Amino acid sequence: MGRLDRVAALARDVTSATADVARNIVFGSGPEGEDDDGVERALERLTCGVLSSDRALAGRTLCEIVEERDSAKARVARAWGERLLETLRETTDDDDVIRAALEATRACASGRMGEGRDACRAMIARDFAWVRQLVSELRGRDFYSRLAAAQTLREASESEGEALRASAARDPTAVPTLMDAMKENEVIRNEALLLLVELTKDHEELQKIVAFEGAFERAFAVMREEGGVEGGVVVQDCLELCNNLLRDNPSNQTLFRENGFVRSVPGLAAVEREIGNSGMRGISAQKAANALCALETVHLLVSPNQEDGKRRNARHDAELEALLRQQRLAGCRANQSELAKTGTVEILVRASLGDSAVNAVSVRVAALRALAALVRNHEENQTELFSATADRAGTVTEPALLACGRTALHSLSPAERAAASSVLGASMRGNPDGQLLLVSTLAPTGFGATDGSEDASLGGLLARALATNVGMVYDQASVEAARILRDMLHRNDDAKLKALRVNLEPVTSRANASELLLPRCVRQLAVTHTTEDEKPQVERLQTVILRLLIVWLYECKPAVDAFLSSPGHLPAIADLARTGGSTESPHVAALACVVLGCCLLEKAGSVLDVVSARVGLQSFFMKWEAMTTSEQYVQAAETPKLPRALTRANVAKLAIQSDGEDEVPPGEGLYDNEITVFINELEERVKTSIMSMYAKPSAGEERSASSVIRRDGEDDASYLTRLQEALRASEKELEDVRSRNTVLAEQLLGTSNPAAAPSGDEAVSGSMENGSRPASNEALQAAVEAAKRANAHEIENLKRDLEDFKRLADERQESLTSLSSAYNGLEAEVYRLESEATGLRAKLHDIADSDDVSAPDTATLDVAREAGRQEGRRLAEVEFETRMRDAVEAAVAEAAAAHEAELNDLLACLGQEEASKEHLFARLLELGVDETALEEDLAKIVIGDE
Repeated sequence: MGRLDRVAALARDVTSATADVARNIVFGSGPEGEDDDGVERALERLTCGVLSSDRALAGRTLCEIVEERDSAKARVARAWGERLLETLRETTDDDDVIRAALEATRACASGRMGEGRDACRAMIARDFAWVRQLVSELRGRDFYSRLAAAQTLREASESEGEALRASAARDPTAVPTLMDAMKENEVIRNEALLLLVELTKDHEELQKIVAFEGAFERAFAVMREEGGVEGGVVVQDCLELCNNLLRDNPSNQTLFRENGFVRSVPGLAAVEREIGNSGMRGISAQKAANALCALETVHLLVSPNQEDGKRRNARHDAELEALLRQQRLAGCRANQSELAKTGTVEILVRASLGDSAVNAVSVRVAALRALAALVRNHEENQTELFSATADRAGTVTEPALLACGRTALHSLSPAERAAASSVLGASMRGNPDGQLLLVSTLAPTGFGATDGSEDASLGGLLARALATNVGMVYDQASVEAARILRDMLHRNDDAKLKALRVNLEPVTSRANASELLLPRCVRQLAVTHTTEDEKPQVERLQTVILRLLIVWLYECKPAVDAFLSSPGHLPAIADLARTGGSTESPHVAALACVVLGCCLLEKAGSVLDVVSARVGLQSFFMKWEAMTTSEQYVQAAETPKLPRALTRANVAKLAIQSDGEDEVPPGEGLYDNEITVFINELEERVKTSIMSMYAKPSAGEERSASSVIRRDGEDDASYLTRLQEALRASEKELEDVRSRNTVLAEQLLGTSNPAAAPSGDEAVSGSMENGSRPASNEALQAAVEAAKRANAHEIENLKRDLEDFKRLADERQESLTSLSSAYNGLEAEVYRLESEATGLRAKLHDIADSDDVSAPDTATLDVAREAGRQEGRRLAEVEFETRMRDAVEAAVAEAAAAHEAELNDLLACLGQEEASKEHLFARLLELGVDETALEEDLAKIVIGDE
């Protein structure tokens, strides 16, 4: 056999040399150095060889060549990929050749970055036949062949993940084969685990298949074998796989919860400070990475937000989207309750707050974010957090919310401050009792204590932060305090009223002065910046305080009254809306306009005068519109998304950071999603309120009527005095209305100062030269259209009332119809009883005739029955006619009253519109507009409307 092998090898070499010579003769020798690396010769021997040992040797030679040269990999990808795949398909009983071919394939897809390596990876991942063949090799007999196949697929997934996922989804055996590989030797298991992690990224179909093939069971079994949170990088990979399967996937979360894996998650997140160490040495980088992945699992289970871009191309109708949203919310509530049963709130508090908090800032930030998501909109978890305590100074404990407040106000890490503030906000939103409890701590009982003393309270910390550095110095604690106070007052009228009475001055200083919370917040808006670097920080402080005032003043008349009671508050906010404060920020100016809008809804008259005089209605709404179209606002208005997924790369980076992850929030911290939704709804209400003030300024008809009627026992002198007072009040109100309409007309016509306008022929000629006549006509048409819209709104309301009366009349008609049906049924029953009585009487007569016994005299009985029947029928008819007459009369009276009220309202609207038209007509004449041309324009408008 040895001699035969040598003869075969010699014959093969001769054949190869002859083929090379023939190729050189026919095609030329080619450029110098091409194919002198031996790739084609090795591939030829591997794919076309006869002897097994020679083919295996050729495969090892090819492996060595491609590991050293990227150009060799490119040549394999261009010309020999199909031949190599065909070799793997046809070789089924030679483990050495299969191993050599797979190792050569792995070498082509691995190594340093280069064009050849990327081409080989693309060749493998994008060809379904290659993926199916490599998956089948994972079921082979040889260990090294299976390892090479797993490594090749894993290498291809690093740069061609999307293509590989698409190919794997087409192969029904891919996922089961990989799950079987998870049960083998730990080397192959780890490769299969990494491959599953890549396959389950952003592919919902594969996520569901992998989950239902038992991925959760196998992942938690591996983590138990590796030591849980104390384990190595394999634990991190298992958690990353679980997170890929749970991210925005309600069905997988349901499977995870029903199989009991939720109860195992808190134990993986239970990490605390290690005694005897300090700084980052208190916890190893790998343990921090494991804890971060476990905390991400908690966050994914209790967050209803969607994955960014996961369903970007999916087309769902609104009903389906709402159904999916409800499904996510229900799953999150169930996960919150399940996690709370295993003490997750306490675990997260110990990991993030107090002396037991872990030394790694990134882990503390992740724990705080998970805690916020865990208690958000969940009453039981909020109650548990309110009663939780954090370790402090050895055996001393303090409320967890107080420790959270210290972190929010004084932490050196911006990310940690923001995360602690989100915990406090989540514990108070939707928790009115908790909000009132925390607002009560704003009283000065805890104000005098220092932040680090045992007598301090959360309200005392906030009061101290708001009471310091007013005016000239920026303080980060003020920003967080205002943000927390906003959550205390969110949609809670009792908390808003209680906060109005909070006095920030200590008890010892109250003899001469008092400083209430609302005026202090307004004073904080006067903060300025000394350097250009402080400008963004001051802008953020002012926007946060303005958002606090918006929450406080909206639909709270006592708060608006308290705000307007100080003569300097409204002008200060108006000036801020006009200039944007010391930073000249358009965002500050726009939010100040929103504050004015909240006041307009409660005190329209006085606030509207200040807005018109200091800001201008046109500028007021232009600033509002500029805000809603800004990039920061649009970013914040987008639907909240889940945080980016943790991978090996970013987890390793986070684990060694000293200040936590510093992510820029949507809208750069100037807005949040909730305030954008609120502003979008408030804008239309403010516009409608202002338009109604001008179109229908007063409705004092009832008051006027009551003021001119002479009262009983009133003498002539008293009656005359009262009439004079009523006349003066009416004149003052009329003057106010005229001044407002004058301001509106000036703004519509574009005249800012009527006294400075030219008069006489100059005004007319100037108008003609500058083309202001068309502008005046357009402004007049705009004013008329505004009045028509206001009247149309009133008419719509009247029509709606008329429809209500018609519906009531229809209901009465239906009741009468039902009564008639009941009467007909009663007659039918009477007819049936009469038939039965007739039959009985016939039977009695027959019995009397047959037995010759004196039969009972039924004549009298028949007469009595007939009389009773007639009387009952008469009474039923009388009652029916009475009820019918009463119902008809009531319906007619209601309809007449409705028509009369509608007619009166229409007449009032027409009178107001006529008065507005006459006033605007006179004003335009004063401005120099030609009366004849103006009448023609009005006639055209009327004809056009008809």
